[in-house]
Amino acid sequence: MICQACGIEAPTRYVSFQQNIGALLMRFSKSIEGNLCKRCLHKHFWGFSLTTFFLGWWGTISLLLTPIFLLNNLFL
Repeated sequence: MICQACGIEAPTRYVSFQQNIGALLMRFSKSIEGNLCKRCLHKHFWGFSLTTFFLGWWGTISLLLTPIFLLNNLFL
């Protein structure tokens, strides 16, 4: 199949990753979903998860959403 992130033909897997960056009174979120090759899957998993882990806790709503996003990235 074709990777929806980089466009190469390789075995793919459907995934959905979310990222959260918390600010004091607001938050910034980003997500990606689709059929990704192994290289893109690892790139987006680590990029989104590490950003969320280090920058996701700095807001009121983000404090509650960050663990949910991290668990979603790990298990779904």
